[in-house]
Amino acid sequence: MSKKGLTKQKKTELKDSNLALFGTDIERNVKKSAAEGEVAWKNAGEKVGLQIWRINKFKVEEWPKEKYGQFYAGDSYIILWTYEEKEDTELCYDLHFWIGRGSTQDEYGTAAYKTVELDTYLNDVPVQHREIMNHESDMFKTYFKSITYLKGGAETGFNQVKPKEYKPRILKVSGDKVYVRIILYTYQ
Repeated sequence: MSKKGLTKQKKTELKDSNLALFGTDIERNVKKSAAEGEVAWKNAGEKVGLQIWRINKFKVEEWPKEKYGQFYAGDSYIILWTYEEKEDTELCYDLHFWIGRGSTQDEYGTAAYKTVELDTYLNDVPVQHREIMNHESDMFKTYFKSITYLKGGAETGFNQVKPKEYKPRILKVSGDKVYVRIILYTYQ
């Protein structure tokens, strides 16, 4: 077998790559700063109890307490359970992101990303869990008296690109050298 035309891959040092700062204090501080900028996390994990947020067009929105246990099948949610192992100890967290059957890629992607962000905001203390509609963990089910799946959900945050609509017209092609002219017409 001839090696003609093959080139040897250039060796790249980690320090020269986009991963040079990965795992460093600088990276950690940048992520922590970004997490602190998320308005939705303002009261997250401050006291014992359940908190839920819904993803809507790449944004994290607080879910009303009276709707806890109700989930739109077309959406994704972030659920934080805050508790104390023993009275008067540090707070502990179980952090879930729930994906509805009809959830769009932007919604479940944002839910996963924002779950990691909330984990960072809470100093990497939470244990993360992924929940799928109709296959929720036993732990997740204990948070609610019942779970109700609602039809529908928020619209996708992606810009929906539609194909250009063809505008009907009459074209007149004539002559030895092609000449195309649009003919105006009316229909009565």
